[in-house]
Amino acid sequence: MADDQEMVEEQRRAMRRAMDDVAAHLRDEGLSLEAAARFAGYSPFHFHRLFHAWTGETFGRYVRVRRLAGAARELRRTDRDGTRIALEAGYGSQPSFIRSFARMFGTSPRQFRRRDCTVHQPRFAELAARTVAGVVCLTDTSQDRNIAQAWTAFGARWPRIPDKTNEHVCYGLELYEPAAVRREGGFAYLAGVEVAAAPAAGVDGIVFRAIPGGRYAIFTHIGSTELLGETFDFIYRG
Repeated sequence: MADDQEMVEEQRRAMRRAMDDVAAHLRDEGLSLEAAARFAGYSPFHFHRLFHAWTGETFGRYVRVRRLAGAARELRRTDRDGTRIALEAGYGSQPSFIRSFARMFGTSPRQFRRRDCTVHQPRFAELAARTVAGVVCLTDTSQDRNIAQAWTAFGARWPRIPDKTNEHVCYGLELYEPAAVRREGGFAYLAGVEVAAAPAAGVDGIVFRAIPGGRYAIFTHIGSTELLGETFDFIYRG
């Protein structure tokens, strides 16, 4: 059992290194499955299988999505020429870039640049009760770094979380608990994953929280995670 956990942890570290390397070389023409596999220390075949298992995406699609997300960020935050942005995203022609961008974001690059927000109006759905397990930090609206550290700690404790029901979906939950709300804008943030149930004996360093079933408003964020602030403003400030 210990050997299995050690192997899973090593795979997680390798995939994390690979994704960090991809992020650092997104604009490089030499970015490839073979190069990423060498960096992670696996054969291309084994690396691709592991990468798909851990991310839920093929390596090629992961790179395309990251490049398009980067292009969206450039369009929103700069006035740089769209053709140059397309080339840096790995597209040899503007029409090809426009088609791929529209498939991902539902709009053209020009319209996206002009749009006021990166999120659509919510849809409503009845969701079943579920249990989420992970790591909690106390934070407030000015302490994004704390949330990033919570996700880092969550990744380190991932192998110790029992009975995960879907390893490809994670949750970031705002918990308005007494210890957090005593300060202005304070809340507790849980970085976690859904599990079958909270074990009776608990797990050291892991927090379990029940999410009640009911009718929820579901907002879909479109684009890079670096634009999440715009989505939060849309939800909470209108």
